[in-house]
Amino acid sequence: MIRHAMIAAILPLSLAACGSSPEAENAAAATNNSSGNYLAQIGQLNEKERNGVLFRAISDAGRACQGVTRSIAGPAIQGNPSWVATCDDGTPWVVSINDKGIATVNAVAGTPAKTG
Repeated sequence: MIRHAMIAAILPLSLAACGSSPEAENAAAATNNSSGNYLAQIGQLNEKERNGVLFRAISDAGRACQGVTRSIAGPAIQGNPSWVATCDDGTPWVVSINDKGIATVNAVAGTPAKTG
């Protein structure tokens, strides 16, 4: 719990849930008052901080995840960078974030999506 509070205090990027679609896709919108350019902000984070952002996106999208233990860069999705975030239970999620702070969370192909 302290780890999440620390990340929240360090990280100005906060993501909030926005809804879901039939394809099990959820988007989370940034709700802070920063000047924008979320991709540059995420690019400056170390892995631990980035894992906190990705955890928040996964959690806000209603997916089952108690914490992200690692993340690696993935291929661009619709021109936006993505990361494969692995939760502490081993479940991988693909998280794509655009420059407006909208995160899209999808299950990795072949992995059953867990909601929480």
